[in-house]
This record gives sequence, C-alpha cells and structure tokens, in this order.
Amino acid sequence: MKCPLCKGHMSEGKTIMPYELGNERVIVILDVPALVCDQCGDVFVEISVVKNIELILDKVKRDGMRMGFVEYGKAA
Repeated sequence: MKCPLCKGHMSEGKTIMPYELGNERVIVILDVPALVCDQCGDVFVEISVVKNIELILDKVKRDGMRMGFVEYGKAA
C-alpha cells in the first residue's frame, strides 16, 4: 500500500492510540497493529482493528476506568 500523504511505502507495524472519553477519562491503547509509512511516519489502522478498539473502549467505560494504559493484544 502507498501512503496517502507522501506516496511512500507502508509497512506493518504498531502504533499508540490515545483516547479522551470525557468526564476526565484518558485511555491509551498500546501496540495497536497498523500500517506505518516508511517515509513520513503516517499511520493507517484497518477497520477491523478500529472495531476492536471500540469494544475495548466500551469495556473500559463499563469497568469505570478513568485513566490507564491497555495493551491491544491482551484486550482485543
């Protein structure tokens, strides 16, 4: 896949996804699978991964977590 920004090559990698959920809740999801541009560093996350992240965030809200780090591989 070519990078939509710079047309560089996208390679499989990982990224960090921070979320502010309101009510002073901040959750950071670590090691999220993504395509990362070798040239500019832009990140592309597949829709299936985004759907898993939404499920993780729903669980975080239900559990009452206000601030924390979640490892994608263990939570997805």
